[in-house]
Amino acid sequence: VGAPLGIIYLRILTNTKVQGKHDITKYCKVPYLGDIPLYDGNIARNIAVRESGRDKVSEAFKILRTNMGFMSRGGEQQVILTTSSNAHAGKTFVSMNLGMTLAFSGNKVLMVDLDLRRRTLSKHMGQRSNPNGATKYLSSTETDINSIISKSGLHENFDFIYAGLQPPNPAELLMSERLDALIAECRSHYDYIIIDSVPAMVIADAMISSRVADLSIYVVREGLLDRQQIPDINALHTENKLNNMCIVLNGSSESRQ
Repeated sequence: VGAPLGIIYLRILTNTKVQGKHDITKYCKVPYLGDIPLYDGNIARNIAVRESGRDKVSEAFKILRTNMGFMSRGGEQQVILTTSSNAHAGKTFVSMNLGMTLAFSGNKVLMVDLDLRRRTLSKHMGQRSNPNGATKYLSSTETDINSIISKSGLHENFDFIYAGLQPPNPAELLMSERLDALIAECRSHYDYIIIDSVPAMVIADAMISSRVADLSIYVVREGLLDRQQIPDINALHTENKLNNMCIVLNGSSESRQ
């Protein structure tokens, strides 16, 4: 009996992955926005929430929407950027379902794919090769944002700006004043703008883009992020590398109980 118990105990001691909200709130100094339960149902185009859904995922995103108000700093949380430490944390899943939740509430929502390297969001929507996207606007003198805005086909209040064709210089495009002009123009047409960015620990694009955001949501995936990476996340917060930063725990087992 002792041997199996010893093996289990050893596994617990050597497992350094984030195991729940307590690991975030204990070791991380970043404000905690909320958690999303692990979704194991059928999913199409990354959408799990339902308009009148009473399921735990739909309710969790409604709570996120409410909690965003506590991060306001006296202003609107109109432009929201999502990032993470690594791939597969679920930042695109969080972006899409938060966007749908806001659209369900009657808000006009724009989703912008600024992962100009992998274009994950655009790929999920079958638009990875669509040339009419963010890179078209950022790399030219195009001033009509309507030429790069697409209907999502998911909800009448939900529009997209896809990434566009992959550029050779993503960071330079994101540093240009064209990004500021694009987001400023979109602010006058939409209640919320959600920017799906790249993992912040991999390349600098998310930190570059964060200047135009009112809120930066850092997505941590339970069972994926190593606790040894939490000091790096704390550093992003204390050094103000991401504007108005907060954390969302994705794939939470605690929130399913």
